[in-house]
Amino acid sequence: MLVTLGGAGACRAHQEDGIPAAMACVDDAWEDDDTLEQAKSTPPLSHIYNHGPLVLEGRVACPGDADWIQAWVDCCHPAGAVVRWDASRGPLEVELLDSSGHPIPLSGPGDTVQRQPGEIRLLRAELQSGFFVRVRAGGAAAVPYTVSLTAPVFVHRMPEDLVEPSAARALAQGRRGGPIGCL
Repeated sequence: MLVTLGGAGACRAHQEDGIPAAMACVDDAWEDDDTLEQAKSTPPLSHIYNHGPLVLEGRVACPGDADWIQAWVDCCHPAGAVVRWDASRGPLEVELLDSSGHPIPLSGPGDTVQRQPGEIRLLRAELQSGFFVRVRAGGAAAVPYTVSLTAPVFVHRMPEDLVEPSAARALAQGRRGGPIGCL
């Protein structure tokens, strides 16, 4: 952190990249999604089979917290995410997790794990159930990113069919911004 002293006693704090410290990380409109419990209270995301992936733009990974994205996939289809960002902003850590928050093994035939600066691809060849994508900033700066979510379903379901009653209530009360349910 740098401190700049200006005329008339002005004092401003900046990070080393010149961004004012108070503005160092403005989280995205998808909050609250920083914990497994918060993610479980939101409807899972999906897309109609053969009409995906579902692209989630405008996301921001803030240092010190995680973004959890809940998804649902119908039986026996590939499921996962491709996360893209400007690698010059810093690293991102991305994981696929099961409905309990445990890592999904990606070592089977047809599974994909590709990690390079600016893009991470994680795909399970066959999955049936809810799963989570967790994204964390690996450095000290906010990192804007986009997620291409692969979570196909065969029919358009109402989000109430896919979620726990508390999440359905939250949906009915309009507490979630952005895309919901099967898109």
